[in-house]
Amino acid sequence: MGATTAVAAGSTSPTWQQSIVRRRGDRRWDVFLRATGVVGLLGIPIVLLVPRSVTLVWLGVLSIPANSPLSPLLPTFFEPIIVEAARWEPAWAVTLVATAGYLYMEYVNWHVYAWVLHWDGLAGLRSRRSLRWGVANFGRSPFWVVVVFAFTPLPFWAARILAILYKYPLRPFMVATFVGRAPRWYCYALLGGLVRVPTWLLVAVIVVPAGIVIGSRLLRGVPLLAETAPAQEEPPHGT
Repeated sequence: MGATTAVAAGSTSPTWQQSIVRRRGDRRWDVFLRATGVVGLLGIPIVLLVPRSVTLVWLGVLSIPANSPLSPLLPTFFEPIIVEAARWEPAWAVTLVATAGYLYMEYVNWHVYAWVLHWDGLAGLRSRRSLRWGVANFGRSPFWVVVVFAFTPLPFWAARILAILYKYPLRPFMVATFVGRAPRWYCYALLGGLVRVPTWLLVAVIVVPAGIVIGSRLLRGVPLLAETAPAQEEPPHGT
């Protein structure tokens, strides 16, 4: 009887397979956690087989949170990491890993943003005159608009939103992102290889802007992760 009860109890508890596939919170955070886990797991055998690759592996792993839902709180996180990595590895290798990590996360971001932007609750946002004006102007030269946003300090999430609302295909969007981001990351890698930037300065470049963003949100009573605040508005049919 006791054995039967134990078996019945065990059948109701989640298996390890169910634990893996179970969603972890809001879809954006679920995707972020899984993306980070994939890169982290891939990095373990690489480091074991090629110990010298540890710098490039941690750069690849850190490229995930740097371009994730956490990025609004860490607006200047990725560039100093690239500069620091270039002190230990060639600029071309740092650029290759940084670009690959960024494109991987941008592919994820595209699908997550597309999911969010098509919520019924955001119909009012999509119908705003200013946004429709932006989409119309984006359509004049979508490829080069994405390139400019990718290469310059302009907020890239804006180009991503415009591209999705314009229904710009994902493939040319990713190519344009590569064309803009790769030379930008290479410039930072060259800087790190040619100029020994003090570590304290790199830390300050990360911490000060993050402190300003976090402090301003706290003072205004805005949630620290305001970008995930609409998560409870997800339509019931959204999966």
